[in-house]
Formats: sequence, structure tokens, C-alpha cells
Amino acid sequence: MVFAFQIIKFESISFVQSTHWSQSAGEKVILYKSLKDPYSKLIIQSLSKSKKLFHVPKDRTVIVINDVVHFLGELA
Repeated sequence: MVFAFQIIKFESISFVQSTHWSQSAGEKVILYKSLKDPYSKLIIQSLSKSKKLFHVPKDRTVIVINDVVHFLGELA
């Protein structure tokens, strides 16, 4: 597996099997932490309407600020 830092402007995000994620919210940011070993799954629909599945390693955080998502992951 090759993980890289991703920054994607999105239209929608789906967290596959929500029990594999924990959520916390700040003033202008929402944080999601991957709980499943070896990775949790995330589906992102970009502004161009394309959907992509990503793997996020366990104990890594996905940061959502407005309509931009930041995370370490790999395209599945």
C-alpha cells in the first residue's frame, strides 16, 4: 500500500461503515478518525461528479474544512 497526502475539493463524502470512524467537531472543522485495522474506507464525489474510493490507514485523521477534505490515504 502506498499512502499519499490528499487534498480534494468535494461535493459529497461517504464514510463506508460508520462504525469504523469516530467524529469530532471544532469551530470551523470536522475531524474523522479511522478506527479499522488496516484501513477504513471513504468515498468522495468531486465537483466533476466523479466518485472515488480511498483507503485511510488506522488512527489517521480526515480533516474537513468547508468543501475541502485533507487526509493521508490511497486510491482503492
